[in-house]
Formats: sequence, structure tokens, C-alpha cells
Amino acid sequence: MKKISSFVLCAVLTALAAGFALYPAEVSYAVREAAERCLNILIPSLFAFMTAASMLAESGCADMIAKPFRPVSHYVFRMPEKIFSAMLLSFIAGYPVGIRLISDMLDREELDSRTARLSASFCYCGGPAFYSGAVGLAIFGSRQVGLLIFLSVLLADICIAFIVCRFSELNVQKSVSHKSKGSLLVNSVNSAGRSMAAVCLTAVFFSAVMAVGEACGLFAGISRIFGLSHNGITIVKSFIEITSLAGLKGSPYRLLPVICAACSFGGICVIMQLFSLKSQKLSLLSFIELRPLAAVLSAVFCKILQPHLVDEAVSAISVNKSLLNINNFGASICLILMIFLLNFKKTLVFSD
Repeated sequence: MKKISSFVLCAVLTALAAGFALYPAEVSYAVREAAERCLNILIPSLFAFMTAASMLAESGCADMIAKPFRPVSHYVFRMPEKIFSAMLLSFIAGYPVGIRLISDMLDREELDSRTARLSASFCYCGGPAFYSGAVGLAIFGSRQVGLLIFLSVLLADICIAFIVCRFSELNVQKSVSHKSKGSLLVNSVNSAGRSMAAVCLTAVFFSAVMAVGEACGLFAGISRIFGLSHNGITIVKSFIEITSLAGLKGSPYRLLPVICAACSFGGICVIMQLFSLKSQKLSLLSFIELRPLAAVLSAVFCKILQPHLVDEAVSAISVNKSLLNINNFGASICLILMIFLLNFKKTLVFSD
């Protein structure tokens, strides 16, 4: 089996390398477009939240935030406060943050491997900034749509957390006091910067892979076989790389439940990012098993909430989406340079 898997992997990578060589123009365009999406959408919507979440976790403030919710975490979820605080931060900070926090607790031996594996299954959400900016405003020109997607994904994750905690006991070890070297702000900025680098570079690579699939007719064949429109095949692509949703045309309100499912799943690209950011001790088996259920639940919640939160007629005439093409390129470049300089300065201090 190892030889067969190695042969299959070799064949796939060889075909991929050949595709990059055969379609250089398409790949170059896809990489450039993905880089622009990272600079204009991903970094502005995720970086600040990831930095703030890292500061809250490192300073211990996250545990203080969770204390007022102790009756909810203890009696409703039967969940330890430390895991509840990680779940709260994961809901607002972006896809990789929850898994990163669980990994850090596992490395500090605050969680056992079983508890960490189960906790990772529900500490996962794109965050309100991403759903509002990258989907709600960029596609529909409506913050209400972003709120609808966020609430649908949030409720699905809460249901998964309730099921997991009710049927499995989660254990947290006594916290070990640890002092981080250097400034809290600098450490948090560097941590968020490394996470954003992994997120953006993986997104760029997956965009190049999908460009090869597009050029060789893979997606066109899928579209013909299943009779999918442009927006339909874009949804299929979003289950591979979530920022592909930016390619949706018009204001496809009828596709919102499927869009919510794609946002809850996060895409294969985001899942690969989690593998690059997580601790080596952390297993994502429960996460992978329960994520399809979370996607279905988010689509159901979207179907229920949509008539109450989104007025399609008002949204269609009240917002001019051309006004939403904000260029964050320069600001994102400055941010990347700042992270590089902070990291370089920190390296010099430690070497001295």
C-alpha cells in the first residue's frame, strides 16, 4: 500500500508540474489574481483579528473573558472554561486561529491528545470580518448577508460543540505558568504574520492548481456533466479554495445556503493550511469527520434565517458594489514589511 500511495503521489505531482509547464500564462494570471485577493481581502480581514486573538491567549485575558460565561460553558455545554475561551476566539478571529490555540494548549500539556482532537472539531470559523468583507460586501454589497453567513456557520459550530461535549468528557490540566520572551505585541504580530503567510501562500498555490484544472478542461467537463452554470462551478471551486467565491456573478441570493455550507467547510485549501499550522501532536480526525455535518447544518440555518435577515429587494438597490472595490494593496505591503522588520529586530536582539 505504501508503494501504491507513493506511486499515485508521484503521478499526481508529475502531472501537476507538467501542467504548470504547459499553461504558464494561465498559472501566472491565477497566481497574480490570488495574490491580489490575499492583499485586498484576506490580510485586511484576518490579520488584526488573528493578532488580537494571539494577544488575548498569551496574556491570559481570554480566560477572564470566558469567566462570565461559566454557567453556559459548565451547565449547557459541559465544557472547560479554557476550551470555551478558545472556541469564542475562534468564532471571531478567522479559520486557523482556533486550531492554533488548541495546538498551543496541547504543546503546553494543558490538554491531552483526545481532548485536543475533539476540541478542534468545533473551534473553527471564518470570522465576521471575513464573511462580511470577502462575501457580504464584495459579492452582494450587503453587510446583512455577511451577518447571515456568520450566524449560520456559528450556530452550526455551536451544535457540533454541544454534541461533542455532551457525548464526550473534555479534560483540562492545571495551567502551567509560562512567560513568553520579548514583547507581547511583537510576539503576537509575528505569530499572526507567520499564520497569514501560511494562509496566503497556500491560497496562491491552490489557485495555481485550479488554473491548471481550468486550462485542461477539468472544470468545463464537470460543468457539462452536471449542467452547472458559471456560479455553480464557482461554488464547486469554493469547496477547494474558499476565496473563489469572489468569482460569483450578480447577486445569487438563491445560492446563499450553499455558500454558507462552503464557508462552514472552509475548503480543502484552508484544511491544508491547518495541517501546516497545527501541532504535530494534534490529530484532525474528528475535525474532518464532523466538518461535512457542520456544512449541512449551516445551510439549514441559512435557509431558516434568510427570510428574516436579508431583504433582497432593498439590498439590490441600496448598495452600489462598484463602490466596494477598495484597494488595500499598499496597506498590506506596508504591513508585511512591518512584520519583517519586527522579526528581523527581534532576531538581532536575541543574537546579541
